[in-house]
Amino acid sequence: MEQAVQAGDLLPDSHKNITRLLDSPETAARDKESVLELVEQGQWGELNDRFFRTLAFGTGGLRGRTVGKVVTEAERGTPTALGRPEFPAVGTNCMNYGNVARATKGLVNYLKKNFAGQAPSVVFSHDTRHFSQEFVELSAQIVAGMGGTAYLFAEDRSTPELSFAVRHFGAQAGVEVTASHNPSHDNGYKVYFSDGAQIVEPHASGIIREVEAAQDGASDAVPKSEGKVVRIGSEV
Repeated sequence: MEQAVQAGDLLPDSHKNITRLLDSPETAARDKESVLELVEQGQWGELNDRFFRTLAFGTGGLRGRTVGKVVTEAERGTPTALGRPEFPAVGTNCMNYGNVARATKGLVNYLKKNFAGQAPSVVFSHDTRHFSQEFVELSAQIVAGMGGTAYLFAEDRSTPELSFAVRHFGAQAGVEVTASHNPSHDNGYKVYFSDGAQIVEPHASGIIREVEAAQDGASDAVPKSEGKVVRIGSEV
């Protein structure tokens, strides 16, 4: 990789982020295999796309590519019946388990500060995009693992239903995993507050700070505490 940096093929920031991911003991072996596969193939453009920055959490939440332009064998795994890779794209700039975990941990940390003395509570919904269900399942487990209550729809639901559910359950926040009109290879993570509306100031900046302070996307480890996941059916 050093030679690729010297040749101008691999960006210095990409090299730094790749090295940090490969050196982290918390990075899954599968993710390391995926990165090394791209390195061995000299896929510097793909590596730059995936690692030139850490996916930014803004007022609209997260949004990014969840299926790479180049899909590695490690990511392909056992494809679904429709040909979707088994695992999302690895990379600090990708919409994957690590960045979803980072966003959820940051959100919960903000809720703990904003609703002092109360256990965090978040409603999760998702559309039919690639990995949407897997992302909300992981997020719900993280909320529960941080001592909160996660309300999780059993199947895909629209954003208006999420907004209603946040108010119906008296939850502190809601998350819709969707990328709206983006191409099919993208996905996103949109945060709504206790009023059922998309986050605005001062909450937006507060959540952004907590997400930025959370782990940088290298780990999707689930904390262990005594929260719970409540499954929501057709009654809501």
